[in-house]
Amino acid sequence: MDIFLKNLLMKSLVNQAESKLLILKQNDFKEINDDCQTNGLCCRKKIKREQVDENQYCLEGVQRIKQQEEEQKEQDVGMNKYIYDMNKILKEQQEDLLLEYRLENSIQYIDGETLVKTIKSPDLIIYDCRYQYEFQGGHIKGAINLNHSTNLFDELFCVQGQSKKIVVLYCEFSIKRSLEKYFEIRKLDRSMNQYPKLTYNNLYLLSDGYSKFYQNFSHFCNGFYISMNDPQYEQQLDQEQQRRIILKQKNNYRKSLAV
Repeated sequence: MDIFLKNLLMKSLVNQAESKLLILKQNDFKEINDDCQTNGLCCRKKIKREQVDENQYCLEGVQRIKQQEEEQKEQDVGMNKYIYDMNKILKEQQEDLLLEYRLENSIQYIDGETLVKTIKSPDLIIYDCRYQYEFQGGHIKGAINLNHSTNLFDELFCVQGQSKKIVVLYCEFSIKRSLEKYFEIRKLDRSMNQYPKLTYNNLYLLSDGYSKFYQNFSHFCNGFYISMNDPQYEQQLDQEQQRRIILKQKNNYRKSLAV
């Protein structure tokens, strides 16, 4: 009898334990389900918020692209207008050129015959870029000696706006001295005007210089032809070259101070 009661009590305790364990498991499952529902809702909210943010980001991206396209269109319109204006001015400059010329390395060359046809024009300025002893020996009629000591600004750029003057430069062969003056004048002209405008559009270099011009048109010259390297003028040549070097050094020094 004792054994029977003992077994019955044990069975009852086991059943109670199993019942408690089942209740605990059910509570655990409920908590898990509740957590899953809560987490699931949070996840759905997070996903929806991320979708909204992504859509907003895409919208802002599209707006930025449209704005960039509009800005690019404005830049293109401005650039096209600038190119049109530049081409118009360059075309007008070509039409304003008064002499027949040959363009080579951005230099407008004329021959002696063209100069002779224009030599009586009141708008013509001829600059002889040789040394003084060469100029005094002989030069083209009406020419002015434009040597290394001449101030180009004072000589040419006291005028306002575009000049209708025709400027022709030459030296013995129009290879070095007059070529240097040509570029100096053009550089100074560019610095004083907004590109591509020029004060002296009609700036030319006499092809082959005084040597050939005197050979073909000596009756349009005063005096005769003295070569730069003539042995009789060796001392004058040395003095001219020394003055030329000193003046270049002074100019370079002034430029260094201006920087």
